[in-house]
Amino acid sequence: MNRAIGGLKGRTSLVLGHCAGMIDVVALPVWVGIVLIRYYHLDPQSAGALATSFLGAVVVSSLFISSRIDRIRGMIAAPAGFAVAAVAFFCMALTRDYALLLLLHVFGGLAVGCALSLTHSAIGGSANPHRLIATGFTALSILSLGFLGGVPRVVPTLGGQVVFLVLGVIMLTAAIFGIVGFPDRTVPASGNGSPRDRERLSNGVWFAMVGTSLLTLSHSMMLSFLEPIGLAHGFSTVQVMNVLLAIGLVNLLPGLLAALLERKVSARGVMIAGPILQAALGFTLTHSSVFGPYAFAGVIFPTVIIFTHTFVFAFLARHDPSTRAVAATPVMAMTGSAIGPILGGAVAHHFGYESIGWTIVAASTVSAVCFWQAGRRTHSVLIPAAEATQ
Repeated sequence: MNRAIGGLKGRTSLVLGHCAGMIDVVALPVWVGIVLIRYYHLDPQSAGALATSFLGAVVVSSLFISSRIDRIRGMIAAPAGFAVAAVAFFCMALTRDYALLLLLHVFGGLAVGCALSLTHSAIGGSANPHRLIATGFTALSILSLGFLGGVPRVVPTLGGQVVFLVLGVIMLTAAIFGIVGFPDRTVPASGNGSPRDRERLSNGVWFAMVGTSLLTLSHSMMLSFLEPIGLAHGFSTVQVMNVLLAIGLVNLLPGLLAALLERKVSARGVMIAGPILQAALGFTLTHSSVFGPYAFAGVIFPTVIIFTHTFVFAFLARHDPSTRAVAATPVMAMTGSAIGPILGGAVAHHFGYESIGWTIVAASTVSAVCFWQAGRRTHSVLIPAAEATQ
């Protein structure tokens, strides 16, 4: 069956796959701060370790898949990965045993990493990766609005396990649409029918990948503890919940803006400015005892990574036609996201929540330097296909 990336079914399955694969990062404030800490009564470090085990498993799986992206049939493996992840989340809702939760987090993460790598590779191989990934981030923002605005309000009534049930339904939906429309991509070949030679990833691509990992580290570190930080400042639960709802509303904008500004702003400029703004907002969130600045910074903070990451994704797609770099997007996104919760929990446990702000400033500074270097080192080197597969 031949399924084109440009078809409606193909684009829909890829957008929904992106949403399902990235919803775990969006869900961190509810997943860690509300469910695991408040309702499951875990300390910040133990709660962060569960989230890190899931995200770390995504990284391991994506590392394996992205290097073999041209040997795996996405129209089969991607829906299967989302289906397995759905089963893992449904099982999480049935237990509070820490060891079993840890195992299920790893199991679900491995499945998501496989499906998301294949999804991002297909997006990178589309006619306009910038536009399609921007659409994906916009759809993710709409999903975030419903998730952050609705799920925390039903947790007191239905219990913390409802979060895992909702995540399971999201994964199952992506699996169903993947079965119907995930595009079937053929591996490019040279004129004599042999595999086409690959280009070794340029230094600029590697710098961009490291910068993205640090960007997501700061993002996940902050969002994992956004709710407990607000309560520690003395703000009411209602005030903090309203900030989470506002995040969902405002997050509708950056994906749309990124699509509209595709050819009007410098991708390198956006990539450098993103971490700098992230550092300023993160520092404000952890140090402001006044609700106004906390709320403003909290609402704007998640938009930075959506807008910036859209330009980073398009940058990688342009400089790596093999789509291996964009297939490794989960590695970039989840490496930072995996380290963020446990690192944030550790520094908060030993030095207080204000130390998270300083950690974000340090990580964002290095991220900005990496993105600055990325724009200067984009020359790639061709290597034989036989060598590339070794």
